[in-house]
Amino acid sequence: MSSSASIELEQFKGNVDSFQLPWVEKYRPRVLDDIVGNEAAIARLKVIANTGNMPNLLLSGAPGIGKTTSIVCLGNTMLGDKAKEAILELNASDDRGIDVVRNRIKAFSKMKLTLPPGQTKIVVLDEADSMTSSAQQALRRIMEMYSNITRFALACNQPNKLIEPIQSRCVILRFNRLSNEQVLKRLLEICKLENVTIF
Repeated sequence: MSSSASIELEQFKGNVDSFQLPWVEKYRPRVLDDIVGNEAAIARLKVIANTGNMPNLLLSGAPGIGKTTSIVCLGNTMLGDKAKEAILELNASDDRGIDVVRNRIKAFSKMKLTLPPGQTKIVVLDEADSMTSSAQQALRRIMEMYSNITRFALACNQPNKLIEPIQSRCVILRFNRLSNEQVLKRLLEICKLENVTIF
């Protein structure tokens, strides 16, 4: 290796070492106790985590208010170090066709994993209301077939766009926007952790 290439490699390593996650990722909640707001919905999720008996869930509310993050936190709380392999997270607006349901979701749903007693795998579908009708019908069948080893958490903005057979198989949790006070309090906590002075 030439000396100039060696210098470039050392500079690259230095850049990687000094790379910092954006705060939105660094401070994203990892477990249910980290979540701010939506106290009633989070209380229900904590009961589910404590009992270990997760039903299929339908989380409704505006975009960006913590629906998907809350489900991932529930999965982390319930599954611990198995969470990475036992949770499939998809954005249904990107992967909304029937082929994705028949291939990726079905393959994951029927896959056998060694999990803590009573626990199941979790499929998280963000923006589930954007799925095509045929994909929803296929999803309904998969929900029925693999209900003993896989649970589904569907996050959506407009739950009425989901077919009734899917809605009827889910416990519905409604999420609301955080208040300005809740947002400000959390931002001030992060600023303190990052040693940022507020004037």
